[in-house]
Amino acid sequence: MTMRKFITLIPLFLSSYALFAQNVTADSSTAPWQFSVSQYYYFDSYDNAFMFTGYAEHKQLHLEARYNYEDRNTLSVFAGWAFEGGKKIQFNIKPMMGILAGNTKGFAPALETQITYKIFDFYAESEYVINVNGTNEKENDNNYFYAWRELAITPIPCLRTGITGQTTHLWNAKTSVQRGVFAEYSLWKLTTGFYYFIHSASGNFAIISLSMDFN
Repeated sequence: MTMRKFITLIPLFLSSYALFAQNVTADSSTAPWQFSVSQYYYFDSYDNAFMFTGYAEHKQLHLEARYNYEDRNTLSVFAGWAFEGGKKIQFNIKPMMGILAGNTKGFAPALETQITYKIFDFYAESEYVINVNGTNEKENDNNYFYAWRELAITPIPCLRTGITGQTTHLWNAKTSVQRGVFAEYSLWKLTTGFYYFIHSASGNFAIISLSMDFN
């Protein structure tokens, strides 16, 4: 019980650290912090949902906070390290470790990957949620794997569009795969996006997103 209370305090500590880092003023020898926030609103025939993500980066350090991402009323905080390189084909890979608190409590090793070639790019994020709620007889029944993927083209600097998909695999359950299309439009430091998914089992649904950079 004491360990679980300790776990729930770690996300609050990391969130406070990220907010504190925003006040750091970079000098000529130190790379500046970069921040961004994104909001997503899901529309489907059963229920609507809101999701929030926030990012803070300093050199290779990557901090990330999510709300309503892994589960309703659940906060998750991730810390990771970016590995990037390439010339014609550029890549950015971020292995991360996350902690969850709220409706779902646990841990989540995660990976974010972006590969870019000229006007084409591939983006993917995946995670394996280790749920420690212990509500079922078999604890593994609450664990699941989730992945989001985008294959896109940027024909003009302000427009990015392509195909997308998400996969959810609950332990000892059938894998759910949803596919769709998306388009993003950027202006200044703002980016708005529209995603439309076709899912034969539970109907179609859409996502509207709004992101802002603080670089």
